Amino acid sequence: MTNFLHWCGLTCMMRSNAIATIFLLFSSVSAFSQEDFKPKIGQIDRASLEMTSYPGDSTADAVYLYDYGNVTFSYDDQKGLMMSTKIWTRIKILKESALDRASVGIPVYEGSSYKEQEWLEDLKGYTYNLENDQIVTTELVKKTVKREKSSATQSTMKFNLTNVKKGSIIEYSYTLVSPMTVRIKPTPWNFQGSIPSKWSEYRITIPFFLDYKMTMGGYLPLYINKQEPVNVDVGHSRYNGNGISYRFVVKDAPAFVNEPYITTEADYLSKINFELASIIVPGEMTKNFSQSWENVERTLDEASWFGGELRRSGFLKDVKDEIAGKTADPQERMSLAYAHIRDRMKWDGYAGLFAGDGIKKAYDNKKGNACDINLMLTVLLRELDLECNPFILSTRAHGYLHQHIPMIENFNYIVSHVKIGEKEYFLDATQSYAKPGLLPEHALNGFGRLIPKKGQGRFLEIIPGDSQSKLEMINASIVPDDGAIKGNYSISYGGYEALKWREKYGTEADNVFHEALKKQVPEWQIQNVSIKNKTEDLKGTVNVACDFEIEDENASPGVFYFNPVLAGKWTTNPLKSKDRIYPIDLGTAISAAYIANFTLPEGYVLEEMPKTEIVMLPEKGGKFAYQVRQTNNVIQVNSSIQVTRTRFMPEEYAHLKEFFERVVQKHAQPLVIKKKVN
Repeated sequence: MTNFLHWCGLTCMMRSNAIATIFLLFSSVSAFSQEDFKPKIGQIDRASLEMTSYPGDSTADAVYLYDYGNVTFSYDDQKGLMMSTKIWTRIKILKESALDRASVGIPVYEGSSYKEQEWLEDLKGYTYNLENDQIVTTELVKKTVKREKSSATQSTMKFNLTNVKKGSIIEYSYTLVSPMTVRIKPTPWNFQGSIPSKWSEYRITIPFFLDYKMTMGGYLPLYINKQEPVNVDVGHSRYNGNGISYRFVVKDAPAFVNEPYITTEADYLSKINFELASIIVPGEMTKNFSQSWENVERTLDEASWFGGELRRSGFLKDVKDEIAGKTADPQERMSLAYAHIRDRMKWDGYAGLFAGDGIKKAYDNKKGNACDINLMLTVLLRELDLECNPFILSTRAHGYLHQHIPMIENFNYIVSHVKIGEKEYFLDATQSYAKPGLLPEHALNGFGRLIPKKGQGRFLEIIPGDSQSKLEMINASIVPDDGAIKGNYSISYGGYEALKWREKYGTEADNVFHEALKKQVPEWQIQNVSIKNKTEDLKGTVNVACDFEIEDENASPGVFYFNPVLAGKWTTNPLKSKDRIYPIDLGTAISAAYIANFTLPEGYVLEEMPKTEIVMLPEKGGKFAYQVRQTNNVIQVNSSIQVTRTRFMPEEYAHLKEFFERVVQKHAQPLVIKKKVN
């Protein structure tokens, strides 16, 4: 991994007295002797116009030839501190599907006074075409630029570059000027997007009095990383002085592909984010914006919509007394309280850390958001003398939690955390069919933070105790002369498979699942379908059984071909890409077992015994075992897929892809039954 840079979670303080920090962190990939690229606005090279496809990605319908951002700061006597962001974009249009990139919209903020308004400066636009072997340039007509109101405080500057067709190059540049009363931090810069980028460059010059916290995310290496101390003239003697100029370049970035087993796109895009920590002007002002985790926890505790709700318990007195009267055992109290809230409340689908109209009103209405439901669960468990606290987290769709950035905005979900003796449980009562300790998959996202009733909070890793578990069994007889397999099939859904099944079919009539099963195996003739433990015991498995018959109309006399993996077959590899630079996040472990017994009629034998297959993932990450054996006239087939780790790094991708590929290959292998020759 010497040439591999993982930015995710890397934080640097960008100030004039911290020059060495970011340099040292990136020095392994930094070199200042690389080939540089400094084009000129309004001028294009012939080679780019002659390009018909992008060598790095033949499927791309467009490519950024140049994507540039530059942020500087200045002082205005009327409006105070200003931030200027220069944008310069050059795109090659390779296919007609990319023609809409010639329509550009730039959002600008419009406040109530002239001091709270953004504006554009120096807008330019060009379209380049190769016509009759000559470069033809079409310039943007400024009067065609329109301002459209999009909200009370937002407008969009819109323009269309003309004469754009397949093979064109479009280019535009502008400077967005923002008073720092409107925008206190630079907009995040993405080095990567939906199309490839040959050159993405970001520059920022930060004066001494601004202290920014920068988080760099993604998995692409920096081609250029340069920083140097500079003298900064912002237009006011009090603010002029030292500063640091930064330059970051990512070269030949591939288009971001939303591959299987990721959390959310934002966790994987190569980008730079900023947070303003403080403004310090000696002799004039010191203003801190950054928080500590203690600040965050204090804010939550003092908030009426969080801590205030945790201090409301009177409406739960009756149910608390009822549960306390039934048992003094902490484990049983937890289960009864959890079941009461889970079964009474209906989740409205909303996440967030804010109780809606309050947990009492939600309880009375039997409906609320995730915060309502799990805060009331926490209150009830505390009333039952259990050690229970709210646990805040970021869902998979919201993105990974950065533990080094203390911000309430990092979180968007809450569950309850209970400790009984040495055992700890996460409880989420929004899930109608979840047993205690089974968090929904959307909450399985690394770490969260425990907010205790007293003392300092702490981070806890969210480790799912259950897997996606299935056990499928077949007992059948083979009738080669009829080309038929007749028998019974059963499947047990456990863990997250049981949760998904119950969420889909728990309230449905049995015939709804019967029809779904028939669609899953259309070649089967199914009878006598039975379902056990549909929702009665959520800690147990859902058990389905049926009788079935399969007929092969093309069967030949004396020879019978069949695939012994009649159910639970892996037909495709979910990992398609040749390579991968992102981690693989499965969310949960996988446990899938298939056991089949096929009884042969007298006079028939298995022509060839398949080779036993055992595939191991590195570091005990998983195991696939496949075996066929014959005992007397019974063919026994066993397939077991166990993936115990939920997260794999990019360098392990090839192993995991090959693991899944071997499963697919083995599950596709047929058996041949032949009539013995006397």
